Amino acid sequence: MTLGIVLAAGRGRRAGGPKALLELGGTTALQLCLRALAGGGADELRVVLGPDAEAVRAAVPLAGAEVLVNEHAERGQTSSLQLALSRGTGRGECFLLHPVDHPLARAEDVAALLAAFAGRRPHERLVLPAVGGRRGHPALFARELAPEFLALGADEPAHAVARRDPARVLLVPRENPWLVRDIDTPEDLRAAREALAEADQ
Repeated sequence: MTLGIVLAAGRGRRAGGPKALLELGGTTALQLCLRALAGGGADELRVVLGPDAEAVRAAVPLAGAEVLVNEHAERGQTSSLQLALSRGTGRGECFLLHPVDHPLARAEDVAALLAAFAGRRPHERLVLPAVGGRRGHPALFARELAPEFLALGADEPAHAVARRDPARVLLVPRENPWLVRDIDTPEDLRAAREALAEADQ
């Protein structure tokens, strides 16, 4: 059992609209994230939405996911993660964190993280994809790290937990460049659409 959390509360002002609803290859960024998580092995799904929750619910099939709405999304991504974790970490030993602005992660990327977690050494608690030495998303955490995220201050980024002790981080080399590139601007969105079109050829 593994919980997959999608953080999708951002308004995406620079990208041209709610990031959850960005159109990519005939579907939405949020749907791509959910497919990658489910296809890679997450059997529980939780989505955190923000001010555009009503529009997202109307456009994206979310029947298989638990949906939460962050009424204070302006406080940043950490507040969304804390809201998600306040509902628990699911029934498994770990949980996956997938920001919606990395929608081109694939099911095989998620599966690689889960496989690495299953074979990790006892002190390793975080499993992160790495592309060319850069850490990316989605990320996997042992469930016992949840209290550390919940204890973060409102202005502290979630990656503060990952940086506390390098010894507990397991990096999984991957080749998908979109694990380390988010979609934040119209230019990013165009590049992502081009990448999807090339993959379909």
